[in-house]
Amino acid sequence: MALALLLPPASMAFMDEADREKPKPEFTREGDSIVAKLIPRAKSTSVTINFAVTGGGKLTAVSAFDINKALTPQINIKDFRSELFSVTIEDVALGGDATLTVASAFFTSATCFWIFNEHLPTPWMDSQAENIPLGDKVQKFIIRIKDGGPFDSDGAANGRIILVGGPSDSFWGYVLGTLFIRFFGVFIVLSVLMIGMLISGWIFQKLEKKPEEARPAMPPAEPRPLAQAQPPSRPAPKADEIPPEMAAAIGMVLSLNMSPRSSGKFSQETDFVVPTAWALDGRRQMMADRNMVFNRIKR
Repeated sequence: MALALLLPPASMAFMDEADREKPKPEFTREGDSIVAKLIPRAKSTSVTINFAVTGGGKLTAVSAFDINKALTPQINIKDFRSELFSVTIEDVALGGDATLTVASAFFTSATCFWIFNEHLPTPWMDSQAENIPLGDKVQKFIIRIKDGGPFDSDGAANGRIILVGGPSDSFWGYVLGTLFIRFFGVFIVLSVLMIGMLISGWIFQKLEKKPEEARPAMPPAEPRPLAQAQPPSRPAPKADEIPPEMAAAIGMVLSLNMSPRSSGKFSQETDFVVPTAWALDGRRQMMADRNMVFNRIKR
């Protein structure tokens, strides 16, 4: 930016030069036609333009013409995305007409072919050429030129025609059309992507449901009755094991047998034990409790 401010003429010249196609047109002859190959402004790929004379003369040469030499307030340089071309047609009848065709996929149906003649008061003019589509996006101009007429730059009816001109497209139409296509193209691409994702999701859902539908339906499981609680069963005693009741009885007998016999007094005449006061009180209490239950006393 500093260099551009310090050197505005040089920077403007550099920008103007960068606004041209790169490289310059290259011309090759293919039979009776001449093909120009160039990279126009606003494009990154090369295009070809085919020049041919279909009647009234012979195409001898096509060369590039610097558009900076033809700048006038009448035109906008932005409308020309390529250099101008100088076309030479010879073997034309004196004062006769010749038909020039210019075809390229670079042209559109809205492209016009303008002609420059520096010897006229109004040097720029529309050729009013027919714009015919040829298929595969190729458009062809058909230009009729009169020897010594306004389209002939040498201005003399000498059997030789020199035509200077080039294709022109509306700059603002090109810009607005490009912006329109890019702006809505984003939404179109996203919409197509969304529709594709929805369709693929629907297909995957169908594929997942098919194996489930193919499986046979399983009968509903019957409810099982609740198991009643069973009391814990004692394990069967082993052959050499003493039951708990028998062990308790044996223990009691051993205890009575081994306990001292001081709780009672034996009579010398008999073997019976004389009950003590504690035993008599216990017997009396047992009999009282029994009388309350059976109630044998008659009133």
